[in-house]
Amino acid sequence: MEPSLVGVVPFFVFKMRKFRIILTIIALISTVNSYGDSKERSQMAESAGKRLTVKEWKTTPDGKNSWVDHIEVYNEKGQLIEEAEYGDYGRHLTWRSELMYNEKGQLVKEIVYNERNKVSKVRKFEYDSNGVCTRRLNYNANGTLNSYRKFEYNYE
Repeated sequence: MEPSLVGVVPFFVFKMRKFRIILTIIALISTVNSYGDSKERSQMAESAGKRLTVKEWKTTPDGKNSWVDHIEVYNEKGQLIEEAEYGDYGRHLTWRSELMYNEKGQLVKEIVYNERNKVSKVRKFEYDSNGVCTRRLNYNANGTLNSYRKFEYNYE
């Protein structure tokens, strides 16, 4: 089974003298990817109207050895629905995640699996009436709420 997307919502706060600048980046399927290509990949899947699987291959400098390092799966709507990372020259799963969306296309749940393909955490996302992500709730594998992140947006 191929990996899932892990909903990552980085939150950076910078303070400069009397000014407070808050920069919030919401990791949604069409805009977030550590490799920076997610938006383009999302558009490719959506414009084709088909499921898209992207395999990233790592290759030695001499070009003699290569292996799958990372996999992303997008649905026909261009939403990242699965993501996985492999280690040990592609021989072992490091983690994988599955992403779920609501009827508005908002990321609402991410299930993250460990190297043994067991649930390690679940993240749920909440939105306000304008469709802006306001909280990410972090649960352990047993369903206990560990923590949550609250997102504040200030335009200055």
